[in-house]
Amino acid sequence: MRKVLISLAAAGAALVVAAPASAQYHGAQPSGYGGNGYGYNGSRYGNFGEVRALQGRLDALEYRIRMLDRRDVIRDDRADRLREDAQRLEGRLHRAARNGLSPNEASQIQGRLAELEQRVQYATAYRGGRDRYDRGDRRDDRRDRD
Repeated sequence: MRKVLISLAAAGAALVVAAPASAQYHGAQPSGYGGNGYGYNGSRYGNFGEVRALQGRLDALEYRIRMLDRRDVIRDDRADRLREDAQRLEGRLHRAARNGLSPNEASQIQGRLAELEQRVQYATAYRGGRDRYDRGDRRDDRRDRD
């Protein structure tokens, strides 16, 4: 009985060692195009999450511009320019994301978005050229006295 078990164990070990390498599991192997598909979709910087984050920031900014315009916090012409710039940036994001967002494109779009957010903040602070007391000339009235 012992001889049979030893011979079966030896035969089983021989089969395991002789199995072809292609039949053994080695885990997921990355493809030749950066890991996950073509373009920059699988890279650390330009994945779909980056596009969604930028799109979310753009949506929030467009909503803020719309609310500031509705409440007359900023003037209509300034709100129109800001809205057009946001739509232009959104179109650029969609075109760039079509084939995967490269790190360079993501950086440029983030910079433009930060600049646009700063312009909205500036327009809110200065209310389109007027100061907080709604004086367009930004001078103290006491200086005009005789």
